[in-house]
Amino acid sequence: MKPNPIILALASAVLAFGAASVMARDDQGHDGHGARHGGQFVELEDHHGVEMVVDGARLVFHLTEGDNSLDLAGSSFKVIIQSDAGTKMLPLTIDGGALVAKLDAAPPAGAKIAISGKDAGGHAIQARFVKK
Repeated sequence: MKPNPIILALASAVLAFGAASVMARDDQGHDGHGARHGGQFVELEDHHGVEMVVDGARLVFHLTEGDNSLDLAGSSFKVIIQSDAGTKMLPLTIDGGALVAKLDAAPPAGAKIAISGKDAGGHAIQARFVKK
């Protein structure tokens, strides 16, 4: 199957923008915020935080504003995964207080993963991860 050039261009743009707009923190959240669920954490410049947890063939994202969980009702997000196997764009569904994507298999180490979307107030949130 030939890769869709529009998806590849969008994925590249999101990943490039994400690289410029996040400040990585360590996985233990030593900055006073952080990875409360054992995942990888980034803090955005606008006081939002995004934690990515890989749970087998599921990606789970926990979003925060300051130290509080972000209310996800009315939000819309997607995830883009780039690896040697290609590029996939998947919608994220709200599951309790988290955003979840179900995959065919766990993403491999080194996969580039970007989350992009808007919260209920229309504020854009983007974060980029490289799976460990």
